[in-house]
Amino acid sequence: MRQRTKLLSILTAALLAVSAMPAVAGPAETAFLQKLTANWVGKGKLVGAQSGPVACRIVITAGGQSAKYQGRCTIPDMASQAFNGAISYNDKTRRYEIRSISGTVPGVKRGNSLVFTTKDTSAAGSSYSTMTLSPASLSVNFTIIDRHGEKTTSHITFSK
Repeated sequence: MRQRTKLLSILTAALLAVSAMPAVAGPAETAFLQKLTANWVGKGKLVGAQSGPVACRIVITAGGQSAKYQGRCTIPDMASQAFNGAISYNDKTRRYEIRSISGTVPGVKRGNSLVFTTKDTSAAGSSYSTMTLSPASLSVNFTIIDRHGEKTTSHITFSK
């Protein structure tokens, strides 16, 4: 149960479940963020050391100079994990980013998509995640390697 709780916490981090602070955006960046507004439902499954289905819901609303999101993910036999935050463009650093109490996650714009990658190492193990978001698609890939070297992966595909 403790490992599943850690897994849900890492999934939340993979989905960038952070509270964000606003950044300044120009007209083109603000227009792009406005296009991200959608209600997303995602499904995937855990493969490896942990297995089972994953179900998520994310609502993105754009207003002002950011795209705010609220979401919830569930892995059976575990409590749901809620999260929220905002994606904004920072003119000073000239990048899209998510800011949280734990730091800043920078994003890269590739074509019509934003790609956010995180990497974390702790006494419990390592986790890697990539979220790709565009006005037409959303997906999250993550890998967790626990302190014993056991690996769990997942690919969550979202639809509107």
